[in-house]
Amino acid sequence: MQVSVIIPTCNRNDTLPRAIYSALNQGVAKLEVIVVNDTDNPISNEILNIAITNPVTFTCNPGRNGAASARNYGVSLAKGKYITFLDDDDMYLPGRLNNMLNLTQQRKYIMVSSGRFYETGDFTTIQPAKKQRFGEIRQKDIQYQNDIDIGFMMERDIFLSFGGFDTSYKSLEDWDFILRVLEKGNCYKIKRMDYAVNLDPNRSRVSDRDSESYLKLAEMYKEKYGKEWFSYMSAHGLSLCGKLKFSIFIRNFSFRLFKSYLRQVKRAILK
Repeated sequence: MQVSVIIPTCNRNDTLPRAIYSALNQGVAKLEVIVVNDTDNPISNEILNIAITNPVTFTCNPGRNGAASARNYGVSLAKGKYITFLDDDDMYLPGRLNNMLNLTQQRKYIMVSSGRFYETGDFTTIQPAKKQRFGEIRQKDIQYQNDIDIGFMMERDIFLSFGGFDTSYKSLEDWDFILRVLEKGNCYKIKRMDYAVNLDPNRSRVSDRDSESYLKLAEMYKEKYGKEWFSYMSAHGLSLCGKLKFSIFIRNFSFRLFKSYLRQVKRAILK
């Protein structure tokens, strides 16, 4: 087996088939798809039947629920030399995996990714992701904002050597993992928009708990990245849940924090 695609799923029978087929249709030889059900609710028989004629494995997450746990479990079952991930409401565009695989096999970079865009209503609308960084990406490039999506590719053994995703995070576990990995090597992000992120407003996402995770990241890396970084990350985390006080904003003023405070004010007005 060459490539394993891990798809954690949670009550998304409507979008899961689209995600699965977008991986199967990549034209990658010796590819498997592992779908990890992260809920007690069953996957429909119609979807399970995909495995009859395709290299798809359906399994249930035996650990406590959460995207990080489900992804780690999927990797533990993977037979591919290389692993990558896909959310159950997102999809790959044709050519993504082959392009990433060709570069990953050169072993110049510890992980490989590519560009993304946002879609709603099954591609009723399309919106590009702004200010994406491409080419070689170092750890310092993503300290303030993660620009490497969950669909990165890397060798399975290297992923396991870092202990996988930290299951104590409720979101942003991919950012934490990538920060740890980029201490040992760089990522390369291919300039190609081929990961479609679904943003339908009526669907909850694992990133909805970002406020708590920003505060956790701030505590985790404050000694490494310094006071200015810690002040921003903790204040931004508070702004996401509307708890960034004006006094904190003034005391730790920076342009990044100014934008976070404005977003908090905007959200309050919209409510």
